[in-house]
Amino acid sequence: MLRIMDEIIYWNQHETTLFAVEELRRLMRNAGYECTITDSGRSSSHIENSNRKIHLITTNEYHATCKDKKIITINDDGFALFKSSNDVWIIGNEARSILYGVYMYCRIRFGYEWTRLDEERIVDKDIPTHEQLYIHEPMFARRGNIIETINDPNYINALIDWGVKNGQNEYFFTFFLWNDIKSYVSSTLRKRNVHVTLGGHSLSFLLNEIQEKTSDSELKQNDKLKFFAENTKLQDKVIQKIVDICMENEVITRVSLWPEDIGIDEKNGSEFLPTYIRFTEKLKEALQKNKSQVGVEYIVYNAGLSWNMLERKEQMESSYHVDVLYAFWGRDYSTSIDSNEPKQKRAYETLQDWNKEAIKKGRSLTVLEYYSDHFMLSELFPPLLTRIQQDLHDYKKLNIQGVLNLIVPTHQKRKHPEIEENYPWKWIHHFNNYLYARIAWGEEYKDVVEEYFNVLNEDKEAFQQLFIELEKLISQHTKWNAPLFPARLVDPEKVQDRLNYPQIPLYLREVYKRLAEWDLTETESLLAIQTKDNLTSFTTKEMMLIYFYYLKEVAGIHAEAWTLEVEH
Repeated sequence: MLRIMDEIIYWNQHETTLFAVEELRRLMRNAGYECTITDSGRSSSHIENSNRKIHLITTNEYHATCKDKKIITINDDGFALFKSSNDVWIIGNEARSILYGVYMYCRIRFGYEWTRLDEERIVDKDIPTHEQLYIHEPMFARRGNIIETINDPNYINALIDWGVKNGQNEYFFTFFLWNDIKSYVSSTLRKRNVHVTLGGHSLSFLLNEIQEKTSDSELKQNDKLKFFAENTKLQDKVIQKIVDICMENEVITRVSLWPEDIGIDEKNGSEFLPTYIRFTEKLKEALQKNKSQVGVEYIVYNAGLSWNMLERKEQMESSYHVDVLYAFWGRDYSTSIDSNEPKQKRAYETLQDWNKEAIKKGRSLTVLEYYSDHFMLSELFPPLLTRIQQDLHDYKKLNIQGVLNLIVPTHQKRKHPEIEENYPWKWIHHFNNYLYARIAWGEEYKDVVEEYFNVLNEDKEAFQQLFIELEKLISQHTKWNAPLFPARLVDPEKVQDRLNYPQIPLYLREVYKRLAEWDLTETESLLAIQTKDNLTSFTTKEMMLIYFYYLKEVAGIHAEAWTLEVEH
């Protein structure tokens, strides 16, 4: 039965504000509360049986029209909640911030949780009420997901919806993926007023789009890197194509075109970054000439483990006009970003150098992390509870402006169909994405973890400890990504010098042995109906048991494969 009626008062006609009203009404009705909706210009002071008035308003509107109220100062895209008499004020610096405030208000008042991608729950819990001013500000200005190849509009729309409920504000697509999915996801993005970045490893796609005879078979690898080094008509055509794409859709807010994923030799490496940065500056100039506010950034990334594509030489100037995206591939996720491991130490010093330069030039630096990358982390996928928490706080201490999390599905090899056909990568990676999203938004680690495991009731402490143990045990395998490159721990068939890695099968057997000690008998009946995408058919506990099963099987299969290869 519906309860006392509230009045929702909105103060502007922005599409995202109206969507926030729609969401607040929906969430209130689902919790058993009715409401009326009123434009601020037509609001009645005396609605019969009104329980409270809930105002959705921007900071500027609030200060302009409510001069007798307290002054509110909010940074970035944070929001404020406070109660005054019988009124509740949800105040955001922009329309999206109001939407964040709506979701937090519904958490506080009704006990809503958005933990799983496929679930919206109301939980009975002791929720503090904020009678006084409550302000939430994000830990980072940029928070969101990079999606390069996942051509699954339903999944992407679900990611966006869930992500905004958990404080994300950006989604990054390759140009070729955007070309395929834009008609399906643009509305979802626009209603939430989130930032959209296009780019990634899309040069071949753009060249093909301008109808040059430059298919992958015709364009040599080195030529793809040389493309950025010369002021050619081909560059101008690509830039014009990018400008055209940006002008087509108002949701696009940034371009981040990366070199193709190819390393560069040490001899020519020092010449690459300056010319590539100049290309991004030309792109920025072209966008400005077309009256576009779309931003531009360049990536510093050790493609092919090439340090020349990551490190800045002393004489190299960073840009006054475009921002920096930093991506270090080959990290050992069992250690911190400031560990003394030689490669990590070198990468950390490089990060500090680029960030110092960006700040000096009035630009921002964002870090690309691989917390949800099933290629780098493989099917022996570690939960990264403590690593994500420490990383994000370490990045914050460095005054890093943003952290984006890359989502990559499994690399299908078809060698072990019993694993690869049904491996639930969307569920397995989501735990790390959940931790990343909530902590990057600015929430406390203990609260974030407690909310995730609370659904397990009396089993929550035991399962949380299992995840912590798994992190310590399984994250160790990432230390072999760089030595084995381009292979990984799960690619023994690609490693020519397998005899040099006798510790790998020993490690995999250790993982298998430990997981074999766990009671997974309940899992066998679940596997009879489990498929890659039917995640909604199972509880969180059941999915955890399925996850443990796949970890054990992956460790066992590859321990045997490494042993056979080494003996062979």
